Amino acid sequence: MPELYEFTISGTIGPIIQSCLPGFSTIAETGCTVLTGTVADPAELRRLLERLDAGGAPVLDIGISNHDDAAAERGPGE
Repeated sequence: MPELYEFTISGTIGPIIQSCLPGFSTIAETGCTVLTGTVADPAELRRLLERLDAGGAPVLDIGISNHDDAAAERGPGE
């Protein structure tokens, strides 16, 4: 199962950049945006980071977890 990535981006993500990130959910927080989704392989991860950088959305932090870990944190039935 692919790993779940969480990217913390400086500022907010506009609709154009968001449209270039199919399959990623976004959550706006104070001063940043958190993108959550899966990346198939290292080449796709590199393209995603390049796309964000080109769009003026620098990545401040990257978190990685297994889908099973995220499900365990939510608990059963959530």
